[in-house]
Amino acid sequence: MPDNNLFPRRGQIFQGNIRDVRDSVARPSLDTLYQVDFSFGNWETWLGKNFAGENRVQGKDFMQKMSILCTQAELPGTQYQMSTATGHHQGIVEEFPDLRNFPPLNLVFYCDADQIILEVLESWMSFINPVFTQTQRDMSAFTRFNYPEDYKEIIHITKFEKDSFIKHSRATNYISSMTQYEFVNVWPSNLTSMRVAYGDSNVLKCNVQFAYDRFFTTHTKDARHFQFPEDTGSPAFDDSISGLPTLEEQKKKNLENRPQYQINRDNLNASRKRKK
Repeated sequence: MPDNNLFPRRGQIFQGNIRDVRDSVARPSLDTLYQVDFSFGNWETWLGKNFAGENRVQGKDFMQKMSILCTQAELPGTQYQMSTATGHHQGIVEEFPDLRNFPPLNLVFYCDADQIILEVLESWMSFINPVFTQTQRDMSAFTRFNYPEDYKEIIHITKFEKDSFIKHSRATNYISSMTQYEFVNVWPSNLTSMRVAYGDSNVLKCNVQFAYDRFFTTHTKDARHFQFPEDTGSPAFDDSISGLPTLEEQKKKNLENRPQYQINRDNLNASRKRKK
């Protein structure tokens, strides 16, 4: 009776030389190459139109400054809540997905000397549940939540590699893809305390936990031709991407732009092959 199963056969076990997998093993993804983009659309509502002068943000947009000072981020995971079915098949307990949960997004910022990061986050959280009194010390103070449409925002995280922006390389003509995450309906749910104390000086860090409704992901070769669509969950690309060179055209261009020492080496290797 033949062994009709899906277990790997002897011939499917890798037994080759390490050189056969060198290119795969030597190209890991590094966790220091990323960027967080704060794609705020309602910030004038919860922060104000006249927020921060050019001197406080060093001539940049405050969202750009937040992106630069975001020292730690998380690529999101997801989890299913499961329901159990017992007895549908005799002697077997089965589990099925019931509800998909998205864990909170944790970001860590370096606090700048102008306290832009803290002001943005505290103003954002204060707008979610503001105090409706003339003064903050009023004993009759009460709070009331604002509508979610006014304070929920969008955040993007882009994970790229060292060769994602290299146009020409002597080693390879391959460009790594960039993974991009869009977090929908983001709002800060927890701003942790920051400890200050006498002693050795360290950079003050701010830890923030964000809640969101969902996220979706896309993979692209060139972020210039990528945009997150407003009404669909699928990525959209510009027509200009069709003007990019093909792989064969890029190979030919790389050969033409080789340095002189590499041309001499290739000519020497070709002459040795002809002599053999």
